[in-house]
Amino acid sequence: MAKGKKRLPVTRTPLITSWQWHATLFSILTEDANARKWIFSNYIQLRCYNIEEIFTGDDMLFMDIMPGSSSLKECPYLITSLMTKEQIQSYCGDIVDFIIKTIDLGGYVYGVFDEAKILSDVDVEVDYKFPHELFIYGYDIDGEGFYCGDFTFKDKYAHNKLSFEDVRKGYEVISASEDHMFKDDYKGTRGLYVIFKNTDTCYYDVDTTLIRDTLREYLNSQDTKNHFRMMRNRFNDTTFGVEVYDVALDRIMKQMQAEEPDFDIRALHVMYDHKVLMLERIKYLMANGFLNYDESLVNSYAEVVKNMQAARNLLIKISINEDVSEASRFKDYFQIAKEKEVAVLLEVLSRLDQRAK
Repeated sequence: MAKGKKRLPVTRTPLITSWQWHATLFSILTEDANARKWIFSNYIQLRCYNIEEIFTGDDMLFMDIMPGSSSLKECPYLITSLMTKEQIQSYCGDIVDFIIKTIDLGGYVYGVFDEAKILSDVDVEVDYKFPHELFIYGYDIDGEGFYCGDFTFKDKYAHNKLSFEDVRKGYEVISASEDHMFKDDYKGTRGLYVIFKNTDTCYYDVDTTLIRDTLREYLNSQDTKNHFRMMRNRFNDTTFGVEVYDVALDRIMKQMQAEEPDFDIRALHVMYDHKVLMLERIKYLMANGFLNYDESLVNSYAEVVKNMQAARNLLIKISINEDVSEASRFKDYFQIAKEKEVAVLLEVLSRLDQRAK
């Protein structure tokens, strides 16, 4: 077995963190100059649709920035190997040894573990599980633990150290049907993602044509997912682009009118991250000569970020206090963010189109 400690490079404050797959990719790549060329060419389109929440069975509005979880496999600055449970067992026998050997080779590990077992300070029922994605980037042999990134530690994305035994236990109890990441992408199987950073060579440059096309699709609420229907069948109720504002606002206002309001903040976390990343994209395009620098345009989009953050934070406050009297103020923040974003992005798109002529 390896000796001592080893931690692979990670960014402690990833640019966006709304879902674990985004937090993982941005933990690995946020600071890399080559990877930023791909990042700022993508993550423009938003989509949402209704699903059954995997833990509660409740109806949930799922929202994400495209590319979603598939980004871990599609990003040219990551090399992702897909290891089934049977392969891991055959190669190493023990999941702890497999993770340590992977890290020694420079590979990060990502997959679904039962966090009810490995992260709870209290005993939980034997049949209760909380399958959730975990990002593992280092180990401490003497301390018998792995360095991990996850949302469960502090109710936000954070890093912590988990014992070897807890990770082993959390991995072994998850069945293929409970592995919501691996089974959906890989035909009902159970396994882990092994991810290597691949940034030494520029495999992908800034794609202003893709940026323009996707901005146009976002502003027109066009069905971007239709481009990828060769990969899997389509959902029928997906909303794209700026229309997600209307769907999310309608859902939240109905929740506020319920006898017992029960708010799901996750969609607003995603929308806020989308605005943060869009602002960084505009700055990046200006700093690298794809747009002329315009402080007023940057400041105008910063107002979008500010209003979306205010809307998200106010909804958190409303959900904690169970006081919906500020619903109109929430709606104002939300609508101002939408109106300002559309105005700024139409101008950005116009300027990119002019430079392309």
